[in-house]
Amino acid sequence: MQPNRNIFLEKVKQWSDNAAASDFLDWEEQIRLLSEIGDLISPDLSLEEVIAVIYASVNQLMDARQFAIGLYDEEEGVILYKGMIDNNQQYPEVVIDVFEDNRLAPWCILNESEIFINDMDTEYSRYVKKIPYPKAGSQPKAAIYVPLRMNDKVVAVITVRTTHKHVYHKHVYHKHHLYILKTLGNFVIKSLALAQERAKPSVKSQAAQKNWHWCAPEQLSFKAKKLLSSLTKREKEVLFMMVTGLSNKAMAEKLFVSPGPVKTHTLNIYEKMDVPNRTSAIMKAIELNWLV
Repeated sequence: MQPNRNIFLEKVKQWSDNAAASDFLDWEEQIRLLSEIGDLISPDLSLEEVIAVIYASVNQLMDARQFAIGLYDEEEGVILYKGMIDNNQQYPEVVIDVFEDNRLAPWCILNESEIFINDMDTEYSRYVKKIPYPKAGSQPKAAIYVPLRMNDKVVAVITVRTTHKHVYHKHVYHKHHLYILKTLGNFVIKSLALAQERAKPSVKSQAAQKNWHWCAPEQLSFKAKKLLSSLTKREKEVLFMMVTGLSNKAMAEKLFVSPGPVKTHTLNIYEKMDVPNRTSAIMKAIELNWLV
């Protein structure tokens, strides 16, 4: 590992160990220290590594059986959870429709507001109409959701949940917990910003610069042909336009429909192709030689 990478991991652990061991802390000073530690984040640290480090730290300060960061893709209208951890077990990527009813993460992002629930059975109705079922992990009894911003826009949500009721109240939940979560969340924002900068030019922009056409079926492998046959005619049209770089709005205009059906088609494509997002779908379509 590179020096800065090592130092960042060590500094976060040292900070959380000290914070957990002390009964009386100057939380303004702790947040200042965390901000300095965040300056050590470098491009060679993956988002999953950053999330794992934050999870270990948060777990020492509050009951955080489940910890996750959901990345908001406004263009796709989805929240992608990467590196979700429940009781020290990491889960695969989870995708949530930001307009799906009775979901706390979408409420947090669309309302740009924190959620604090000590008893899910009685307090869920402040935010949603019925208790949401988990897409992955355990059914929570208490939860905190905090929106994360980059360039004045909500780009992610940090989630802490537990299977016990009233734990945050019992541990005397203070505003400093919220501040700590936001500061740790800024580690994720910095990691995202570095990743975006490193990815330029992106897969999507590179794909948009080429004149694509469908590969002849006889030139495809059996596996590629079988998977392609699972897509409907309209889904293939949408996938083609995705590869050529069109946004959902532009695709809707070209197909003479509202953005809603286009979004439904894109989500169906992701499910059939077993990918989490647009970039992954484009990459897979090219890898399978569907489009050349």
